[in-house]
Formats: sequence, structure tokens, C-alpha cells
Amino acid sequence: MAGYWGLRVGAWLEELKRTRPVFHSEADFQHALAWTAHLFEPSLRVRMEVKTAVGHLDLLISAPEQDRNLVLELKYLKAAWSGTVAGERFELANQGAQDIRGYDVVKDISRVEQLTGHAPGWSGGVLVLSNDPGYWSRPGHGRTTNADAFRVYEGSQLAGVRAWGPNTGRGTMKGRTGPIRLRGAYRCAWSGYSRLEGRRGDFRLLSIPVLDR
Repeated sequence: MAGYWGLRVGAWLEELKRTRPVFHSEADFQHALAWTAHLFEPSLRVRMEVKTAVGHLDLLISAPEQDRNLVLELKYLKAAWSGTVAGERFELANQGAQDIRGYDVVKDISRVEQLTGHAPGWSGGVLVLSNDPGYWSRPGHGRTTNADAFRVYEGSQLAGVRAWGPNTGRGTMKGRTGPIRLRGAYRCAWSGYSRLEGRRGDFRLLSIPVLDR
């Protein structure tokens, strides 16, 4: 991310890389980022799980004296990993379902667009943290799949209407049937977050700025 808020989010994430290389859950990730933002700038108003017209929002961070607001949606997409970091034990369960989780990431982008697109002083972004290479590594088979519109592989472009392929099963689409229309265009670029011991110890971050003033 770049711009006014991007510099701050970047600083918060660098601190998290140093102090929290792994999280127990998505809620743990959300809380850690919220707390880090507060420690960096106590004057910020940091709120979690805010109800909005387009559903619950993970983080709303505001600078009231400057009339600026930041909307953040976070995803923590896990593969199985276990280990001990700074004396704390972590047991991550395999989440899988990359197609469904990819839909959720694209949906988050759309939701942030809706919240920030017509509001002066509002910015937003989506942060995806994962240790599952199935999210960032494009498979070598080169075949078209029913979930191609929701893949977030390195270098993928997300823009326009994103919809399931014609042969998608009802179970896959349950609760996620509708196509998603994106107003902007976004290129997926993953960066290193942390490297821990063991299989699936490589954690990477996808940062998607939706709007940054």
C-alpha cells in the first residue's frame, strides 16, 4: 500500500512481522493488527467487527481530527502447521477450500469498494496472510477451472465481473452464488511475511489497496 494510510499500515505490518510471525486464528490476526495500530498512534480510534450496510467490517481505524478513516478486511488462510514460537505453542489446522476462500477475498474487495468509493476521506484495503502455497502458486497444468475468477495467484488480475464457471457444484457455491462486480482493477502481489521451521512454515502476505488517500 502507498499513500497516507499505506505508510501506516506498512509500519504496523513490519512491527507484526517482528513480534507476531504467526497467529492462532483470523481473530488473533485482527486483534494483533488493531493493537499494533493503537500502540503506534494512541490517538487513532480503532474498532473491530463494526456493523455496516454491507455487513460486518473487520477493522475501522479513524483519525477523527483529520477526518480520515481506514477500512480493512483481513483473511488468514491456513495450511496445517505446528511449532513453538517465543515459548508459545501453535497448532494450525488445514483450512483448504481455496476456491471458496478466494471468492471470499474477492467479495471483501467489493465490500471495501462499496464502503470507500463515494466517501471523501475514506480509504481501504484487504490483507490476506497465508502459509498455503496453493493461494500464490499457479498450478502447472494450465487448465481452466470453475474457480479461475477467484484465484489470487501471484500476478493474477482481478477486475470486472467475477463469477463461477458453468460446471461449479452447488455445494461449492452454497452461500456464495452471486457474481461479484469489481469497480477497480487489482494485481495480486504476494510478499514474504515470516519463515518458520517445518513444512508450511513459509507465511506470505497479499496486500490489496482498494483506495488510499
